[in-house]
Amino acid sequence: MVILAVIAMLVGKYDNICAILFGIVFFIFTYRDKNKPSPGFTIDYSWHLSGYEAGIGAIVYGLLRSFE
Repeated sequence: MVILAVIAMLVGKYDNICAILFGIVFFIFTYRDKNKPSPGFTIDYSWHLSGYEAGIGAIVYGLLRSFE
């Protein structure tokens, strides 16, 4: 499903719906990884936060493309 969303964003067809789905899936996977022990302020923690940023960014991109 994630590969389909990336391909749709690159091709430009149905990219808004796929971007929203990609963002939701990415956000859920990052949220599931939250239950692992917190690494503190390390590089791993910054990668964890960037997972949330990527998910939210994809959702916002899909919403903006929907209302265009």
